[in-house]
Amino acid sequence: MFGQSDSNDYQPLGYLGRIPLYVTTLLVIIYVTVMVALALLQAGDVPYFAQFLLYEPDSVLRHFQFWRFFTYPLVNGPSIWFAIEMFLLFSFGREVERFIGRASIGMLYLTLVVVGPCLLTAAAVFIPGLTMLAGSWDVNFAVFIAFCSIYPNVEIFFSVKAKWIAAIFLGINSLQLLAGHAFALLLVFWATSLAAFLFIKYLRGHIRFRFSLRDTLRHWRSRRNLRPLPKPRPAPQGKPPTPHDEVIESIDPLLDKIAKHGIGSLTAREREKLEQARAELLKKPLS
Repeated sequence: MFGQSDSNDYQPLGYLGRIPLYVTTLLVIIYVTVMVALALLQAGDVPYFAQFLLYEPDSVLRHFQFWRFFTYPLVNGPSIWFAIEMFLLFSFGREVERFIGRASIGMLYLTLVVVGPCLLTAAAVFIPGLTMLAGSWDVNFAVFIAFCSIYPNVEIFFSVKAKWIAAIFLGINSLQLLAGHAFALLLVFWATSLAAFLFIKYLRGHIRFRFSLRDTLRHWRSRRNLRPLPKPRPAPQGKPPTPHDEVIESIDPLLDKIAKHGIGSLTAREREKLEQARAELLKKPLS
């Protein structure tokens, strides 16, 4: 069952002394190292290197600097909020990794990182001048959302259930962004959190996406090869009788009578009718 496997994918990468090294532990180390390096560079009046790491829609669309899709979370300054982020990632990210495994936590984190830039890049095609992205708050908070999706009723922080703490953080941060008219950042915040929630639901089998590229192409090709069926033609109806046909039908009884009883059995009226039919047949040209 998911989360209960003894596979190595659910074990630490190694140990640093007695501290187990998970993927999320390495992410915390990378974040802290880059934050310290950027702070020291800024303190030493070195040109601000972070401007080449943050995400800008114009830099991606005009100069094709696609590395910004992945480097913007590294742009963090020393603050209490950064410390809270690292606590969320270290504590709750480790539990998520234990539940879904290293490969899945890597895919989850990569998905959370690129969701925001993908949305803003698509929107920037139609709405120029959108905001930039810098920092890892949205991504690391989404990891906490993933934890709450797995353990919604676990009690943390003064015995408050995880799902209620997630709801409080979602509400407060949304109100802050709304008050600051940061609608693009609000969209990224909610999209990243929703991506984490749906990712966990999918892994646990609560959501299923049935998509096969081969079946889709086969269905598309079959639709292209379809040809509209011709409309069924109405059954041919009998042609209207011609004068020739009417003559034949009118003398059939007379011919039967002659065959049975001889021509002498015909009355004067029947003889006259037979003569009229003979004259009509003589008018029809030979085919």
